[in-house]
Amino acid sequence: MDSGAHYVKADLQVHTPRDPNWNLECLTDDDREQFGRDFIEACRAAALGAVALTDHHDFGFVPWIRAAARTELGAEGHPVASETRLVVFPGLELTLAIPCQALLIFSSDFPDDRLSAVLDKLGIDPADESQAKANQPIQLGFDTFQELYSRLDETEWLRGQYVVLPNVTDGGHQTLMRKHMQSKYREMPCVGGYLDGPVAKIGRGNRQAFDGLDPSRGYKRIAVVQTSDARAVDELGSNPTWIKWAEPTAEALRQACLAQESRIAHTTPAVPSVSVTRLRVSNSQFLGPVDLELNPQYNALIGGRGTGKSTCLEYLRWGLCDEQRRPDSGDDGPDVNRRRRLIEQTLEPVKGHVEVHFLLNGIAHVVRRHADSGELLLKIGANELQPAREDEVRSLLPIEAYSQRQLSNVSVHLDELQRFVTTPVRDRLEDLAARDQELARAIRENFVHVQRRRAVAKAVHRDALTVDSLALQVVNMREGFTGLSDDDRAILGAKASYDEVDGAASSWMRRADQAREELDRCKATLDRLTSDLRAGSASDLPEKPVLADLRQGISDLLSAAENSVGEAAARLAAGMDEGSAVANLHETWRHGYAAFGERYEAAMARSSAHASKLGELNVMEERRRELQQSLDVQREDLESFGDPEARHAELRSQWYALQRERTEMLAQQCAQLTALSDGLIRATVRGGAGTAGLQARFKDVVRGSSVRGAKIEAFLDSVAAGPDPLLAWHAALDELEKLVLAEGDPAATPDAPVTALTAFATGDLDKIVARVTPEVILDLSLLGLDDHPVFEYRTKEGEHIDFADASAGQQATALLRVLLNQSGPPLVIDQPEDDLDSQVILDIVNLIWKAKGTRQLIFSSHNANLVVNGDAELVACCDYRDAGDHSAGKIKLEGAIDIPAVRDEITVVMEGGEKAFRLRKEKYGF
Repeated sequence: MDSGAHYVKADLQVHTPRDPNWNLECLTDDDREQFGRDFIEACRAAALGAVALTDHHDFGFVPWIRAAARTELGAEGHPVASETRLVVFPGLELTLAIPCQALLIFSSDFPDDRLSAVLDKLGIDPADESQAKANQPIQLGFDTFQELYSRLDETEWLRGQYVVLPNVTDGGHQTLMRKHMQSKYREMPCVGGYLDGPVAKIGRGNRQAFDGLDPSRGYKRIAVVQTSDARAVDELGSNPTWIKWAEPTAEALRQACLAQESRIAHTTPAVPSVSVTRLRVSNSQFLGPVDLELNPQYNALIGGRGTGKSTCLEYLRWGLCDEQRRPDSGDDGPDVNRRRRLIEQTLEPVKGHVEVHFLLNGIAHVVRRHADSGELLLKIGANELQPAREDEVRSLLPIEAYSQRQLSNVSVHLDELQRFVTTPVRDRLEDLAARDQELARAIRENFVHVQRRRAVAKAVHRDALTVDSLALQVVNMREGFTGLSDDDRAILGAKASYDEVDGAASSWMRRADQAREELDRCKATLDRLTSDLRAGSASDLPEKPVLADLRQGISDLLSAAENSVGEAAARLAAGMDEGSAVANLHETWRHGYAAFGERYEAAMARSSAHASKLGELNVMEERRRELQQSLDVQREDLESFGDPEARHAELRSQWYALQRERTEMLAQQCAQLTALSDGLIRATVRGGAGTAGLQARFKDVVRGSSVRGAKIEAFLDSVAAGPDPLLAWHAALDELEKLVLAEGDPAATPDAPVTALTAFATGDLDKIVARVTPEVILDLSLLGLDDHPVFEYRTKEGEHIDFADASAGQQATALLRVLLNQSGPPLVIDQPEDDLDSQVILDIVNLIWKAKGTRQLIFSSHNANLVVNGDAELVACCDYRDAGDHSAGKIKLEGAIDIPAVRDEITVVMEGGEKAFRLRKEKYGF
């Protein structure tokens, strides 16, 4: 675990069997030792991490319970590590002459051998150790809290080792919150108070007092700690308070009261579920080996210039593959190039690698990236390290990171600004993009059927006209024959009917064969689906029998369907096989058709006078018969296609709705961005107004047609200018496709254009039609139009300017507000103060307090206010490895600001360090 500050679930008012109201007596050392073990076990069961033992005027059980905490054994029988031991604060519940009760709590490392001296100092006559219970408390003669503090501070080893929390429970004779106690409250040096129960019981008046809104109490604001006032092990932790500290000292408790928004919670506190937990660098020419454990909340890297703060952040970003190309140019940004040089100069020469550990909703992940070989490895949970790709790492942990002064330069690159809109919905946008690709694929596949059907329909129409023409020609030729017998004339006249019926019979047989093939395919599909049913892994589920029955039921249904289809296929095959009734009927027809053919040939032979014309008639009828057979097959093909045009329209409608969904999502994010910036940014989106990509593609299509590019730009500008650019674009494409499909046929050509195509003169439109194919129109329709975001900056109420025209400080302040107001992945910023105007730093500090509950913050900074008053949970202090040598750095110290060594380092190396602490003292009492 990192050495910064963490929330600990604590109960700061806990009694022991020495309390007269505890229904248990422990007289012997063995009894007390066993109770200590039972007490620790009960605290663990209540998930407590800390308790304050606060018997009335008695420390009797403190040594026993402390000893039990030190010797606690874990699940495997090994001693519990020191950092995970139960924290035990020695304390007293005092009855004061103020009159009220108060908790006096000492640092957790306060020595046992000085506890009796504390009682002497307070004038308390302790009960004998052999007694089961403590003495009934006698009111101590302290009329004010100032007197109590003065008495304790007379002894040097007591100063700074205690904190006093008066009873501030609503009602009762032992609370400070009685009407005649306003002056006592107003003048006390205490910064917090405790409740015998939950904060939910605080009345409105007292809540206002605690919030510093009561003039009668001097507008004095205090923190409130809820406690269980436990007098039985099953009461432990019934009303806990989560308190944040780096080290469990009285000063840490005082600091928690002073910065309660950041350090005290009465319900399970919000802590980011996604966080970087560790940065390890095997070796580096500048920093040497690095092993920095990070806090899940606010981390601040401080130190003199050139000591390695930025280098640590660059190593972190490189390890997490945060080096994407700019979408608008495909080029690497300057920060990526700078990072690449850093890796080449500091890691490659020593064959160093960077290892980043991070948690995703409780699952540990590790990324290891080698500088010399470029090898990238990823470990998830307990799995082994496996090769990975950069995009896979970015997908798992897409941190938001900004280099020095990058925030104030965001508006220079539109894609950087758009990132504020798209990042919070990255997963949803990627899902939309995947659905877009799948729809586009389906549209292209179906369009093949559309084009095929169009071609077949065109051929059917052409061949049908030819067949009709030939039929009329044949009839006319027969009517011109003379000298034929009535029988021969009848035979010659029946030829067309026989040919037509023979074609129909052949078509019927083909349909039966096709049905057999379809049934066989269906049976094979059902067989595959049945075999694909997986048993699943439900051995630990109480509903396992239900799941087993469900799987079996579906399997039975599929098997029954397969059997039915198989039976149908078998019946159809049997009904068509040789010797079947259908086969015999078809054979009978074929014999009849052949016999007619013989009669026809004989009639032709007897008509020798018309031999030449009969020959022409024969050729013509044969051609008609062949065309009719081809036409029958083509019509069957048309039927097999179904209605791909309708399917095409349906898919296009789905694709159109998908673009709408994306536009609406971005519009919602723009509104959210506006709100998160507290109105400093007004973000809107014009759906489908971006036509740059279409312009390039359209110009490429019509290149060489002599249609000027300016006309194409005017056409697309008119599309974008309308209330619904996407609808206008697709309407124009539909009209253009009709013109292309008309192929110059006046009857099929639409009337004068009614869409945005009116931007083109008739001659230009003809040139475009000559260059365009249906396939090109399909490509254009699937390109879509970009959603065009608009960003403005609010100069004053109701007045906005283009965001690019705002000052760098204004831009950065507004964007940082957004980043700190939204939840998301870890936020990494190198020296955010470089982008900010000095007068807004404290506003940003307040946002930091709120932000670190929902996202991890990793900043480097020279500004003490961001670190001190931002209440960084972890401060990593960088320094030069050797004094006077600026060629190598190191991480000198890690901790939180309640640790004296960290405070000293901040005061020495940070700009405005002392002033920041003075401001914190004025604001919070630090």
